[in-house]
Amino acid sequence: MLCTGRYAGKPYFFESICVNVYCVEELCYLLAGNPFMINTDIMDKKLAEWLDKECGLIDLSHQLLTLFRRGSQPGIFANTILDYVNYCSREDKEKIEEVLQNNVGLSQVERQKKQGDFLVKNGKYQLALMEYDKLLLQLPKTELQLRPSIYHNMGTACCRLFQFENGARYFRKAYELSGNRQTGVCFLMAVRQQLSEGEYVSFIAENGQYYELSLEAEKLMEKARGEFEASQEKRMLSALRIYKEEGNAASYYEEIDKIISGLKNKYRESVAQ
Repeated sequence: MLCTGRYAGKPYFFESICVNVYCVEELCYLLAGNPFMINTDIMDKKLAEWLDKECGLIDLSHQLLTLFRRGSQPGIFANTILDYVNYCSREDKEKIEEVLQNNVGLSQVERQKKQGDFLVKNGKYQLALMEYDKLLLQLPKTELQLRPSIYHNMGTACCRLFQFENGARYFRKAYELSGNRQTGVCFLMAVRQQLSEGEYVSFIAENGQYYELSLEAEKLMEKARGEFEASQEKRMLSALRIYKEEGNAASYYEEIDKIISGLKNKYRESVAQ
């Protein structure tokens, strides 16, 4: 792979997120993966000077210093770096631009909340949980109305990581604060995933206030089963079962290993910090 510039002997440290970068590609990776950090703090003259002295990118450094003197917007500053390296696809840049547009006029707390939401939406569940934890610790009393949404999204992130007990706990907190039916249904579905059939029936019998919500949860579960039965994944698994039944064990286990490997890699991306 051909990289732009050289690897720095001395890294550039982003204090706001406690991260060192050693080359312009690492900088681009950081900007593309964390668009909420693209604010006035990133427009630092020292960053432009670091790209010159440590990475040998004199032309890029001059472009950034010019933008700095003109008082350009942080998005233009970041896009100049991404374009210089030709790092992002058009779709990735559109995602970043959407985040920046939605970020205009928001308070620091609202920006942190949206950053967590962005991480959940893009499958970075462990990072999202860390972001929400930090936010809850410093959430001012004037912003307490954000708590139900934060807890709901934390429940979503936990369940996507198969941590159904934690997911149910967060959904329950959100439901008790908001009374939102969708959140209540999510709570029951998380409970259902961690209990046996009999245990779940007993739970609903003992907690009659959830009976109507449990009917909605069952409808969603049935819908999910139907969608899976009609999915490409189901057809693929059925084909693999035929391999096994016909005694073609080598092909069966080879394909199963590929599927498991793909799922492992996807899970590792979700829990990456």
